[in-house]
Amino acid sequence: MEPQALLDSFNSMPKPQKRRASLFSLGLGRIIGLLSAGALVFMLLFVVVTKAEILGIAGLVMAVLTVLALFHWPERGTAIIIFIIYTNLAVVAYKFHGFPQIVAASVSMLLCVPLAVYWFVRRERFLIDYTWLLMVGFLAALFASLMMSKSVPMGMAWITTYLLEGLALYLIIINVVRKFSTLRLVVWGLLIGGALLGGLTLFQETTKSYNNNFGGLAQRNAENWDGDTDRKSAAVDRVRLANRAGGPIGGPNRYAQILMVLLPLGLFRFFDEKVRYKKTLALGFTLLVLSGALLTYSRSGFITLATLMLIMTVLRYIRLYQVVLAVVLFVGAIAVVSPGYLARMETIGGINALFSKDASVKADGATRGRVTEMLAAFNVFLDYPLVGVGPGQYAKYYSIDYMANPEISFRDIAKSRKAHTLYFELMAETGLLGFFTFMSVVAYVLYRLWRIRAKNLASRVAFANMATAFGLSITMYMISAVFLQLAYQRYFWLLIALAGAAIQIMSKDLDEAGDDDTIETPALAVESE
Repeated sequence: MEPQALLDSFNSMPKPQKRRASLFSLGLGRIIGLLSAGALVFMLLFVVVTKAEILGIAGLVMAVLTVLALFHWPERGTAIIIFIIYTNLAVVAYKFHGFPQIVAASVSMLLCVPLAVYWFVRRERFLIDYTWLLMVGFLAALFASLMMSKSVPMGMAWITTYLLEGLALYLIIINVVRKFSTLRLVVWGLLIGGALLGGLTLFQETTKSYNNNFGGLAQRNAENWDGDTDRKSAAVDRVRLANRAGGPIGGPNRYAQILMVLLPLGLFRFFDEKVRYKKTLALGFTLLVLSGALLTYSRSGFITLATLMLIMTVLRYIRLYQVVLAVVLFVGAIAVVSPGYLARMETIGGINALFSKDASVKADGATRGRVTEMLAAFNVFLDYPLVGVGPGQYAKYYSIDYMANPEISFRDIAKSRKAHTLYFELMAETGLLGFFTFMSVVAYVLYRLWRIRAKNLASRVAFANMATAFGLSITMYMISAVFLQLAYQRYFWLLIALAGAAIQIMSKDLDEAGDDDTIETPALAVESE
Protein backbone atom coordinates (compact mmCIF):
# COMPACT_ATOMS: atom_id res chain seq x y z
CA MET A 1 0.00 0.00 0.00
CA GLU A 2 1.29 3.49 -0.86
CA PRO A 3 2.24 5.77 2.11
CA GLN A 4 -0.41 8.36 1.22
CA ALA A 5 -3.06 5.66 0.91
CA LEU A 6 -2.09 4.39 4.36
CA LEU A 7 -2.44 7.90 5.79
CA ASP A 8 -5.81 8.34 4.08
CA SER A 9 -7.04 5.05 5.53
CA PHE A 10 -6.16 6.20 9.05
CA ASN A 11 -7.71 9.62 8.53
CA SER A 12 -10.92 8.11 7.16
CA MET A 13 -11.53 6.00 10.25
CA PRO A 14 -14.85 6.85 11.93
CA LYS A 15 -14.35 9.21 14.79
CA PRO A 16 -15.95 8.14 18.08
CA GLN A 17 -18.45 10.46 19.64
CA LYS A 18 -16.75 12.89 21.99
CA ARG A 19 -17.72 13.17 25.60
CA ARG A 20 -17.08 16.73 26.66
CA ALA A 21 -17.57 16.12 30.34
CA SER A 22 -14.55 16.58 32.53
CA LEU A 23 -13.35 14.05 35.06
CA PHE A 24 -15.14 15.98 37.78
CA SER A 25 -18.51 15.40 36.14
CA LEU A 26 -17.75 11.66 36.06
CA GLY A 27 -17.87 11.44 39.84
CA LEU A 28 -14.11 11.41 40.32
CA GLY A 29 -13.87 14.96 41.60
CA ARG A 30 -14.16 14.00 45.27
CA ILE A 31 -11.62 11.20 44.92
CA ILE A 32 -9.15 13.50 43.20
CA GLY A 33 -9.77 16.18 45.81
CA LEU A 34 -9.15 13.78 48.71
CA LEU A 35 -6.02 12.38 47.09
CA SER A 36 -4.73 15.88 46.42
CA ALA A 37 -5.45 16.97 49.98
CA GLY A 38 -3.66 13.91 51.34
CA ALA A 39 -0.69 14.53 49.05
CA LEU A 40 -0.60 18.17 50.17
CA VAL A 41 -0.59 17.20 53.86
CA PHE A 42 2.17 14.65 53.24
CA MET A 43 4.30 17.20 51.39
CA LEU A 44 3.79 19.85 54.06
CA LEU A 45 4.91 17.34 56.72
CA PHE A 46 7.96 16.59 54.57
CA VAL A 47 8.72 20.30 54.38
CA VAL A 48 8.39 20.73 58.15
CA VAL A 49 10.49 17.66 58.98
CA THR A 50 13.26 18.58 56.54
CA LYS A 51 13.09 22.26 57.55
CA ALA A 52 12.69 23.40 53.99
CA GLU A 53 12.20 27.10 53.34
CA ILE A 54 8.86 28.84 52.86
CA LEU A 55 9.43 29.10 49.12
CA GLY A 56 9.45 25.31 49.04
CA ILE A 57 6.01 25.17 50.68
CA ALA A 58 4.65 27.58 48.08
CA GLY A 59 6.13 25.45 45.32
CA LEU A 60 4.55 22.27 46.67
CA VAL A 61 1.14 23.88 47.01
CA MET A 62 1.47 25.21 43.48
CA ALA A 63 2.33 21.71 42.25
CA VAL A 64 -0.85 20.23 43.74
CA LEU A 65 -2.99 23.03 42.33
CA THR A 66 -1.35 22.52 38.94
CA VAL A 67 -2.30 18.82 38.92
CA LEU A 68 -5.90 19.74 39.76
CA ALA A 69 -5.92 22.31 36.98
CA LEU A 70 -4.58 19.76 34.53
CA PHE A 71 -7.53 17.45 35.25
CA HIS A 72 -10.29 20.01 35.27
CA TRP A 73 -8.93 22.58 32.79
CA PRO A 74 -6.51 20.72 30.50
CA GLU A 75 -6.06 23.72 28.17
CA ARG A 76 -5.07 26.09 30.98
CA GLY A 77 -3.09 23.39 32.72
CA THR A 78 -1.11 22.81 29.54
CA ALA A 79 -0.21 26.50 29.39
CA ILE A 80 0.92 26.39 33.03
CA ILE A 81 3.21 23.40 32.48
CA ILE A 82 4.75 24.97 29.38
CA PHE A 83 5.28 28.15 31.41
CA ILE A 84 7.11 26.10 34.07
CA ILE A 85 9.24 24.35 31.45
CA TYR A 86 10.25 27.56 29.70
CA THR A 87 11.10 29.50 32.85
CA ASN A 88 13.13 26.51 34.08
CA LEU A 89 11.30 26.68 37.41
CA ALA A 90 11.61 22.97 38.13
CA VAL A 91 15.39 22.93 37.64
CA VAL A 92 15.76 26.10 39.71
CA ALA A 93 13.70 24.49 42.48
CA TYR A 94 16.04 21.50 42.44
CA LYS A 95 19.31 23.45 42.33
CA PHE A 96 18.45 26.30 44.69
CA HIS A 97 15.67 25.02 46.96
CA GLY A 98 16.32 21.34 47.57
CA PHE A 99 13.48 19.84 45.55
CA PRO A 100 14.06 16.18 44.66
CA GLN A 101 15.75 15.76 41.29
CA ILE A 102 13.20 13.20 40.16
CA VAL A 103 10.43 15.77 40.69
CA ALA A 104 12.23 18.41 38.68
CA ALA A 105 12.94 15.96 35.87
CA SER A 106 9.32 14.80 35.70
CA VAL A 107 7.60 18.15 35.22
CA SER A 108 7.28 17.74 31.46
CA MET A 109 5.55 14.41 31.99
CA LEU A 110 2.71 16.22 33.77
CA LEU A 111 1.49 16.97 30.26
CA CYS A 112 0.43 13.32 30.17
CA VAL A 113 -2.46 14.31 32.43
CA PRO A 114 -4.25 16.53 29.85
CA LEU A 115 -3.21 13.97 27.21
CA ALA A 116 -5.14 11.30 29.14
CA VAL A 117 -8.12 13.65 29.45
CA TYR A 118 -8.19 14.23 25.70
CA TRP A 119 -7.71 10.57 24.80
CA PHE A 120 -9.74 8.66 27.39
CA VAL A 121 -12.38 11.19 28.48
CA ARG A 122 -12.97 13.33 25.39
CA ARG A 123 -12.13 10.44 23.07
CA GLU A 124 -9.93 12.55 20.80
CA ARG A 125 -7.79 10.87 18.17
CA PHE A 126 -4.08 10.40 18.81
CA LEU A 127 -2.04 12.38 16.28
CA ILE A 128 1.27 11.48 14.68
CA ASP A 129 2.48 13.83 11.96
CA TYR A 130 5.23 13.84 9.35
CA THR A 131 7.44 16.08 11.48
CA TRP A 132 7.51 13.46 14.21
CA LEU A 133 8.34 10.76 11.67
CA LEU A 134 11.27 12.88 10.48
CA MET A 135 12.37 13.15 14.10
CA VAL A 136 12.27 9.36 14.30
CA GLY A 137 14.58 9.39 11.28
CA PHE A 138 16.97 11.60 13.25
CA LEU A 139 16.81 9.06 16.09
CA ALA A 140 17.85 6.32 13.66
CA ALA A 141 20.77 8.50 12.56
CA LEU A 142 21.79 8.92 16.20
CA PHE A 143 21.89 5.16 16.71
CA ALA A 144 23.96 4.81 13.54
CA SER A 145 26.42 7.35 14.95
CA LEU A 146 26.41 5.56 18.30
CA MET A 147 28.33 2.70 16.68
CA MET A 148 31.32 5.06 16.33
CA SER A 149 31.20 6.19 19.97
CA LYS A 150 34.18 5.77 22.26
CA SER A 151 31.76 5.92 25.20
CA VAL A 152 28.44 4.19 24.53
CA PRO A 153 26.94 5.25 27.92
CA MET A 154 27.69 8.90 27.10
CA GLY A 155 26.11 8.50 23.69
CA MET A 156 23.06 6.79 25.16
CA ALA A 157 22.69 9.62 27.67
CA TRP A 158 22.49 12.09 24.76
CA ILE A 159 19.97 9.89 22.96
CA THR A 160 17.88 9.48 26.12
CA THR A 161 17.71 13.25 26.49
CA TYR A 162 16.52 13.49 22.91
CA LEU A 163 13.90 10.79 23.47
CA LEU A 164 12.44 12.63 26.47
CA GLU A 165 12.94 16.29 25.52
CA GLY A 166 12.50 15.79 21.79
CA LEU A 167 10.40 12.89 20.56
CA ALA A 168 8.18 12.43 23.62
CA LEU A 169 7.68 16.15 24.23
CA TYR A 170 6.78 16.79 20.59
CA LEU A 171 4.25 13.96 20.48
CA ILE A 172 2.59 15.10 23.69
CA ILE A 173 2.46 18.77 22.69
CA ILE A 174 0.72 18.20 19.34
CA ASN A 175 -1.85 16.06 21.15
CA VAL A 176 -2.62 18.49 23.99
CA VAL A 177 -2.50 21.79 22.07
CA ARG A 178 -5.48 21.05 19.82
CA LYS A 179 -7.32 24.35 19.44
CA PHE A 180 -6.32 27.78 18.24
CA SER A 181 -7.53 29.27 21.51
CA THR A 182 -5.27 26.89 23.42
CA LEU A 183 -2.35 27.83 21.20
CA ARG A 184 -2.95 31.53 21.92
CA LEU A 185 -3.14 30.76 25.62
CA VAL A 186 0.20 28.92 25.47
CA VAL A 187 1.79 31.83 23.60
CA TRP A 188 0.56 34.21 26.30
CA GLY A 189 2.03 31.87 28.91
CA LEU A 190 5.40 32.00 27.16
CA LEU A 191 5.24 35.79 26.99
CA ILE A 192 4.38 36.06 30.68
CA GLY A 193 7.29 33.76 31.50
CA GLY A 194 9.68 35.77 29.35
CA ALA A 195 8.41 39.04 30.78
CA LEU A 196 8.86 37.70 34.33
CA LEU A 197 12.46 36.75 33.64
CA GLY A 198 13.22 39.93 31.72
CA GLY A 199 11.54 42.07 34.39
CA LEU A 200 13.60 40.50 37.18
CA THR A 201 16.77 41.06 35.15
CA LEU A 202 15.83 44.69 34.50
CA PHE A 203 15.00 45.32 38.16
CA GLN A 204 18.25 43.68 39.18
CA GLU A 205 20.19 45.94 36.82
CA THR A 206 18.45 49.20 37.70
CA THR A 207 18.81 48.59 41.45
CA LYS A 208 22.33 47.10 41.09
CA SER A 209 21.20 44.21 43.30
CA TYR A 210 23.50 41.70 41.62
CA ASN A 211 23.84 39.60 44.77
CA ASN A 212 20.11 38.83 44.72
CA ASN A 213 19.36 36.13 42.17
CA PHE A 214 15.64 36.13 43.03
CA GLY A 215 15.48 32.48 43.97
CA GLY A 216 17.63 31.43 41.01
CA LEU A 217 15.51 33.10 38.31
CA ALA A 218 17.97 35.96 37.80
CA GLN A 219 21.42 34.44 37.99
CA ARG A 220 24.47 36.49 37.04
CA ASN A 221 27.66 35.54 35.25
CA ALA A 222 30.87 37.38 36.15
CA GLU A 223 33.05 37.41 33.02
CA ASN A 224 36.54 38.62 33.85
CA TRP A 225 39.14 39.97 31.47
CA ASP A 226 41.36 37.17 30.15
CA GLY A 227 44.43 39.38 29.78
CA ASP A 228 45.63 37.90 26.49
CA THR A 229 44.69 40.70 24.11
CA ASP A 230 44.70 44.47 23.97
CA ARG A 231 41.90 46.24 25.78
CA LYS A 232 39.85 48.27 23.36
CA SER A 233 38.53 50.78 25.84
CA ALA A 234 37.49 51.29 29.44
CA ALA A 235 33.89 50.80 28.34
CA VAL A 236 34.63 47.30 27.07
CA ASP A 237 36.44 46.55 30.34
CA ARG A 238 33.36 47.53 32.30
CA VAL A 239 31.23 45.14 30.27
CA ARG A 240 33.68 42.28 30.67
CA LEU A 241 33.88 42.85 34.40
CA ALA A 242 30.13 43.31 34.71
CA ASN A 243 27.78 40.64 35.95
CA ARG A 244 26.10 39.55 32.71
CA ALA A 245 22.51 38.43 33.11
CA GLY A 246 22.14 34.65 33.01
CA GLY A 247 18.47 34.23 33.91
CA PRO A 248 17.25 30.88 35.25
CA ILE A 249 19.90 29.01 33.23
CA GLY A 250 23.01 30.87 34.35
CA GLY A 251 24.49 31.31 30.86
CA PRO A 252 24.17 34.76 29.25
CA ASN A 253 24.21 33.63 25.62
CA ARG A 254 21.73 30.82 26.18
CA TYR A 255 19.49 33.14 28.21
CA ALA A 256 19.57 35.64 25.35
CA GLN A 257 18.62 32.88 22.93
CA ILE A 258 15.52 31.69 24.79
CA LEU A 259 14.34 35.29 25.19
CA MET A 260 15.03 36.40 21.62
CA VAL A 261 12.86 33.66 20.12
CA LEU A 262 9.89 35.05 22.08
CA LEU A 263 10.10 38.46 20.39
CA PRO A 264 8.20 37.47 17.21
CA LEU A 265 5.48 35.82 19.30
CA GLY A 266 5.10 39.01 21.35
CA LEU A 267 5.10 41.33 18.35
CA PHE A 268 2.44 39.36 16.52
CA ARG A 269 0.28 39.19 19.65
CA PHE A 270 0.51 42.98 19.62
CA PHE A 271 -0.49 43.05 15.94
CA ASP A 272 -3.37 40.58 16.33
CA GLU A 273 -5.08 41.48 19.59
CA LYS A 274 -8.15 43.67 19.15
CA VAL A 275 -8.69 44.65 22.78
CA ARG A 276 -6.57 47.63 23.83
CA TYR A 277 -5.41 46.28 27.17
CA LYS A 278 -4.27 43.04 25.54
CA LYS A 279 -2.31 44.97 22.93
CA THR A 280 -0.73 47.01 25.71
CA LEU A 281 0.16 43.88 27.66
CA ALA A 282 1.66 42.23 24.59
CA LEU A 283 3.82 45.27 23.89
CA GLY A 284 4.85 45.62 27.53
CA PHE A 285 5.76 41.94 27.84
CA THR A 286 7.74 42.11 24.60
CA LEU A 287 9.72 45.11 25.82
CA LEU A 288 10.53 43.34 29.08
CA VAL A 289 11.70 40.29 27.13
CA LEU A 290 13.87 42.54 24.96
CA SER A 291 15.36 44.32 27.97
CA GLY A 292 16.31 41.00 29.55
CA ALA A 293 17.94 39.83 26.32
CA LEU A 294 19.95 43.06 25.93
CA LEU A 295 21.24 42.90 29.49
CA THR A 296 23.00 39.63 28.68
CA TYR A 297 25.40 41.67 26.51
CA SER A 298 25.26 38.77 24.08
CA ARG A 299 26.82 39.49 20.71
CA SER A 300 25.02 36.53 19.14
CA GLY A 301 21.78 37.90 20.55
CA PHE A 302 22.49 41.27 18.97
CA ILE A 303 23.09 39.66 15.57
CA THR A 304 19.87 37.65 15.92
CA LEU A 305 17.89 40.78 16.80
CA ALA A 306 19.31 42.68 13.83
CA THR A 307 18.36 39.79 11.53
CA LEU A 308 14.80 39.76 12.88
CA MET A 309 14.40 43.46 12.11
CA LEU A 310 15.76 42.91 8.60
CA ILE A 311 13.39 40.00 7.88
CA MET A 312 10.34 41.83 9.24
CA THR A 313 11.25 44.83 7.11
CA VAL A 314 11.52 42.67 3.99
CA LEU A 315 8.15 41.06 4.82
CA ARG A 316 6.71 44.59 5.30
CA TYR A 317 5.57 44.09 8.86
CA ILE A 318 7.63 47.09 9.87
CA ARG A 319 8.60 50.03 7.68
CA LEU A 320 12.06 51.36 7.01
CA TYR A 321 11.50 54.64 8.82
CA GLN A 322 10.32 52.69 11.87
CA VAL A 323 13.54 50.69 11.83
CA VAL A 324 15.63 53.85 11.58
CA LEU A 325 13.68 55.49 14.40
CA ALA A 326 14.00 52.39 16.60
CA VAL A 327 17.76 52.19 15.97
CA VAL A 328 18.25 55.87 16.81
CA LEU A 329 16.27 55.59 20.03
CA PHE A 330 18.02 52.34 20.93
CA VAL A 331 21.52 53.70 20.37
CA GLY A 332 20.70 56.89 22.27
CA ALA A 333 19.30 55.03 25.26
CA ILE A 334 22.17 52.54 25.38
CA ALA A 335 24.78 55.30 25.07
CA VAL A 336 23.38 56.89 28.22
CA VAL A 337 22.50 53.80 30.27
CA SER A 338 25.30 51.41 29.27
CA PRO A 339 27.96 52.77 26.88
CA GLY A 340 29.94 49.55 27.26
CA TYR A 341 27.21 47.68 25.38
CA LEU A 342 27.92 49.48 22.09
CA ALA A 343 31.66 49.05 22.57
CA ARG A 344 31.17 45.33 23.10
CA MET A 345 29.04 45.03 19.95
CA GLU A 346 31.81 46.73 17.97
CA THR A 347 34.09 43.81 18.81
CA ILE A 348 31.96 41.63 16.49
CA GLY A 349 34.04 43.03 13.67
CA GLY A 350 37.13 41.51 15.26
CA ILE A 351 36.49 38.24 13.45
CA ASN A 352 37.82 39.88 10.28
CA ALA A 353 41.19 40.30 11.99
CA LEU A 354 41.60 36.52 12.03
CA PHE A 355 41.61 36.36 8.26
CA SER A 356 42.76 39.84 7.22
CA LYS A 357 45.66 42.01 8.35
CA ASP A 358 43.81 45.19 7.35
CA ALA A 359 40.99 44.80 9.89
CA SER A 360 40.42 47.89 12.03
CA VAL A 361 39.20 45.92 15.06
CA LYS A 362 41.39 43.29 16.70
CA ALA A 363 39.89 39.95 17.64
CA ASP A 364 39.55 39.47 21.38
CA GLY A 365 40.31 36.24 23.21
CA ALA A 366 36.70 35.06 23.22
CA THR A 367 36.38 35.50 19.45
CA ARG A 368 39.63 33.69 18.75
CA GLY A 369 38.62 30.89 21.08
CA ARG A 370 35.19 30.45 19.52
CA VAL A 371 36.59 30.32 15.98
CA THR A 372 39.17 27.76 17.07
CA GLU A 373 36.48 25.59 18.65
CA MET A 374 34.23 25.83 15.60
CA LEU A 375 36.97 24.96 13.11
CA ALA A 376 38.11 22.05 15.26
CA ALA A 377 34.62 20.53 15.13
CA PHE A 378 34.47 21.06 11.37
CA ASN A 379 37.77 19.25 10.94
CA VAL A 380 36.42 16.32 12.95
CA PHE A 381 33.51 16.20 10.52
CA LEU A 382 35.92 16.14 7.58
CA ASP A 383 37.62 13.10 9.09
CA TYR A 384 34.33 11.32 9.97
CA PRO A 385 31.88 12.61 7.34
CA LEU A 386 29.26 9.87 7.14
CA VAL A 387 28.00 9.15 10.67
CA GLY A 388 30.37 11.26 12.79
CA VAL A 389 32.07 10.27 16.03
CA GLY A 390 28.92 9.60 18.03
CA PRO A 391 26.43 11.76 19.97
CA GLY A 392 28.01 13.63 22.88
CA GLN A 393 31.54 12.41 22.02
CA TYR A 394 33.19 15.44 20.38
CA ALA A 395 34.06 17.65 23.34
CA LYS A 396 35.54 15.00 25.62
CA TYR A 397 37.40 12.80 23.17
CA TYR A 398 38.29 14.96 20.16
CA SER A 399 38.21 18.69 20.89
CA ILE A 400 41.62 19.09 22.57
CA ASP A 401 43.57 17.27 19.86
CA TYR A 402 41.86 19.06 16.99
CA MET A 403 42.06 22.52 18.61
CA ALA A 404 45.83 22.02 18.86
CA ASN A 405 46.09 21.95 15.06
CA PRO A 406 48.32 24.99 14.27
CA GLU A 407 46.46 25.67 11.01
CA ILE A 408 43.23 26.52 12.85
CA SER A 409 44.44 27.35 16.37
CA PHE A 410 43.88 31.07 16.84
CA ARG A 411 44.07 30.58 20.59
CA ASP A 412 45.71 27.96 22.79
CA ILE A 413 43.01 25.95 24.58
CA ALA A 414 44.20 23.18 26.84
CA LYS A 415 40.86 21.79 28.01
CA SER A 416 37.95 20.14 26.27
CA ARG A 417 35.42 22.53 24.81
CA LYS A 418 32.13 22.35 22.99
CA ALA A 419 32.03 23.52 19.38
CA HIS A 420 29.87 26.57 20.20
CA THR A 421 27.90 26.05 17.03
CA LEU A 422 25.01 23.65 16.54
CA TYR A 423 25.88 23.00 12.92
CA PHE A 424 29.54 21.96 13.15
CA GLU A 425 29.07 20.04 16.40
CA LEU A 426 26.11 18.14 14.97
CA MET A 427 28.11 17.38 11.81
CA ALA A 428 31.09 16.21 13.88
CA GLU A 429 29.01 13.94 16.09
CA THR A 430 26.37 12.59 13.68
CA GLY A 431 27.91 13.19 10.25
CA LEU A 432 25.99 13.98 7.09
CA LEU A 433 23.33 11.42 7.97
CA GLY A 434 22.43 13.05 11.28
CA PHE A 435 22.86 16.60 10.04
CA PHE A 436 20.53 16.24 7.07
CA THR A 437 17.85 14.35 9.00
CA PHE A 438 17.94 17.04 11.70
CA MET A 439 17.77 19.88 9.19
CA SER A 440 14.93 18.13 7.35
CA VAL A 441 12.81 18.52 10.48
CA VAL A 442 13.47 22.26 10.58
CA ALA A 443 13.01 22.70 6.83
CA TYR A 444 9.72 20.80 6.75
CA VAL A 445 8.21 22.77 9.64
CA LEU A 446 9.25 26.09 8.09
CA TYR A 447 7.86 25.00 4.73
CA ARG A 448 4.50 24.10 6.24
CA LEU A 449 4.32 27.36 8.17
CA TRP A 450 5.17 29.32 5.04
CA ARG A 451 2.38 27.58 3.09
CA ILE A 452 -0.16 28.37 5.80
CA ARG A 453 1.00 31.99 5.82
CA ALA A 454 0.72 32.28 2.04
CA LYS A 455 -2.79 30.81 1.92
CA ASN A 456 -4.16 33.01 4.71
CA LEU A 457 -2.64 36.46 4.17
CA ALA A 458 -5.75 37.75 2.42
CA SER A 459 -8.42 35.84 4.36
CA ARG A 460 -7.52 34.62 7.86
CA VAL A 461 -4.91 37.08 9.03
CA ALA A 462 -4.72 35.57 12.52
CA PHE A 463 -3.61 32.25 11.02
CA ALA A 464 -1.09 33.94 8.75
CA ASN A 465 0.37 35.94 11.62
CA MET A 466 0.59 32.93 13.94
CA ALA A 467 2.39 30.94 11.24
CA THR A 468 4.73 33.88 10.59
CA ALA A 469 5.46 34.32 14.30
CA PHE A 470 6.50 30.69 14.79
CA GLY A 471 8.43 30.70 11.53
CA LEU A 472 10.42 33.75 12.65
CA SER A 473 10.98 32.28 16.12
CA ILE A 474 12.44 29.09 14.65
CA THR A 475 14.53 31.15 12.22
CA MET A 476 15.90 33.23 15.09
CA TYR A 477 16.82 30.09 16.99
CA MET A 478 18.65 28.69 13.98
CA ILE A 479 20.55 31.96 13.50
CA SER A 480 21.62 32.06 17.13
CA ALA A 481 22.61 28.38 16.78
CA VAL A 482 25.49 29.51 14.58
CA PHE A 483 27.13 30.55 17.87
CA LEU A 484 25.64 27.99 20.30
CA GLN A 485 25.54 24.21 20.36
CA LEU A 486 22.37 22.18 20.99
CA ALA A 487 22.44 22.33 24.77
CA TYR A 488 19.18 22.65 26.73
CA GLN A 489 17.56 21.08 23.68
CA ARG A 490 14.14 21.04 25.33
CA TYR A 491 13.77 24.72 24.37
CA PHE A 492 14.36 23.96 20.71
CA TRP A 493 12.06 20.94 20.55
CA LEU A 494 9.35 22.76 22.52
CA LEU A 495 9.43 25.51 19.89
CA ILE A 496 9.28 22.93 17.08
CA ALA A 497 6.43 21.12 18.88
CA LEU A 498 4.34 24.26 19.27
CA ALA A 499 4.92 25.05 15.60
CA GLY A 500 3.81 21.50 14.77
CA ALA A 501 0.67 21.97 16.87
CA ALA A 502 -0.01 25.27 15.09
CA ILE A 503 0.28 23.52 11.72
CA GLN A 504 -2.17 20.79 12.76
CA ILE A 505 -4.69 23.24 14.21
CA MET A 506 -4.69 25.68 11.31
CA SER A 507 -4.68 22.93 8.67
CA LYS A 508 -7.62 21.18 10.36
CA ASP A 509 -9.63 24.41 10.65
CA LEU A 510 -9.10 25.14 6.98
CA ASP A 511 -10.24 21.64 6.01
CA GLU A 512 -13.40 21.95 8.11
CA ALA A 513 -14.16 25.28 6.46
CA GLY A 514 -14.70 23.42 3.19
CA ASP A 515 -12.10 25.31 1.18
CA ASP A 516 -11.22 23.50 -2.05
CA ASP A 517 -7.66 24.76 -1.82
CA THR A 518 -7.00 23.84 1.77
CA ILE A 519 -3.82 22.45 3.22
CA GLU A 520 -3.92 18.74 3.74
CA THR A 521 -3.43 17.52 7.30
CA PRO A 522 -0.54 15.05 7.32
CA ALA A 523 -1.40 13.19 10.52
CA LEU A 524 -1.99 9.58 11.41
CA ALA A 525 -5.22 9.69 13.35
CA VAL A 526 -5.16 6.70 15.70
CA GLU A 527 -8.22 6.08 17.82
CA SER A 528 -7.94 5.16 21.47
CA GLU A 529 -9.35 1.84 22.54
